[in-house]
Amino acid sequence: MLKSIFRESLYRAKDWLRRVPPISFANRLYKANQLRAGLRSLASGYAKLAHEKALNYKKSEAIANFKRGVLARCPTFHPKKAGELRVFWVGSNRDQDESGFLQALRRLATVIEFQNWKGSYGQWYWDQKGRVRVYDSAIVALNDKCLLSQIEAALQDGPVDLLMGQMWANYLSKEALARVRSYGIPVINISMDDRLPDNWGTQDGTRLGAVGLASVTDLVLTTSSETCAWYGVEDCPAIFWPLASDPGVFTPRHNNVRDIDVLFIGNKYGIRERIVQDLKRRQIHVECYGAGWPNGPSTAEQSAALFKRAKIILGVGTVGYCDDVYTLKLRDFDAPMSGALYLTHRAPDLALLYQEGTEIECYATSEEAARKIHHYLGHPKELSAVAAAGHAKAITRDYWLCRLYSTFLELGLIEGSESNILSIDQSNRFQNQQENNETCRNQ
Repeated sequence: MLKSIFRESLYRAKDWLRRVPPISFANRLYKANQLRAGLRSLASGYAKLAHEKALNYKKSEAIANFKRGVLARCPTFHPKKAGELRVFWVGSNRDQDESGFLQALRRLATVIEFQNWKGSYGQWYWDQKGRVRVYDSAIVALNDKCLLSQIEAALQDGPVDLLMGQMWANYLSKEALARVRSYGIPVINISMDDRLPDNWGTQDGTRLGAVGLASVTDLVLTTSSETCAWYGVEDCPAIFWPLASDPGVFTPRHNNVRDIDVLFIGNKYGIRERIVQDLKRRQIHVECYGAGWPNGPSTAEQSAALFKRAKIILGVGTVGYCDDVYTLKLRDFDAPMSGALYLTHRAPDLALLYQEGTEIECYATSEEAARKIHHYLGHPKELSAVAAAGHAKAITRDYWLCRLYSTFLELGLIEGSESNILSIDQSNRFQNQQENNETCRNQ
């Protein structure tokens, strides 16, 4: 009881202090330095452990280890034809997942979606006061109970070939996933936040993040390239897995009207407000949508519609309050797919995928961003050329159906060849077009 009262008092005190500007600034600076220090410590620690274990990460070995592990636990496991898989999906955010990922997954598999104890989409994160908790054993117990009961119900209707999700030990337990695996169901976890040191920490004796579930996970799909080796140290196979987009959701219609010069979609936190204010001081207006901005949040559908109206989409590729630590974002793929010129931070992982100055544009400072915005708005033909090249790359490689199909094929979950994606893709785009036409008729 006393512990609970203390935590509540501490929470209220922190919330009040964050509203005091000088304290807020100092807090941001402290958090940025803390994140950098945490990443340095993790990198050096895992490098030392990898050296001691004589581990040298290779993607091919990670995939081979995944296949061996699955076959060792499930000797009768065999690849299915695309469309015959039954996948149990454990989501985190409907707007995020319905922006193209789930639509593509449903093209390749029968998808059973996890529902929390309230009967709504995805894992439950909130305590009795409606706050998201870093870790709360009661919240974990709620999610565990739902997961196991729903898996058992799904098994009544036939085999479940895969459990896939965006899962953290903060909200689901190792014991629950171990129980799922005991049914002969492989577990694949998507980790999009591996450059947050807190996701490699512990609380109340529980290892947090995706790594906290590593011992009962068959494969981690991580959006941070260097952490593949970290998972290898944890004896969990992992591969670098860039995100993607959906042409059926984000590709603009012919003669699309672009009446927004610069658009940013994302919650207002970290360095985002400072960047937008710096651009405003340089006579650039940015239309912002997300929690904390005057326009408020936008749904997946609204975001897609806004992207199609933008000439330039602004990206902020940093992590937390840092201005020099980057991670891949969904907008890194949705923006080029939408046919807009994408301007974002010069992030190393994104540089592996898109060519700066040809397919996207990048910046390191607000001043550089402003200079490039002014240039491209004043040179619409150059803007269109870069936007078109980015769109061409996205629509031929970075769409969810292709990303999922090639991954499932590589992992031996489905049978076929890379050429099969063409027929599936054509069917997918035809169905998307039919859905878009139906939407237009109903508007």
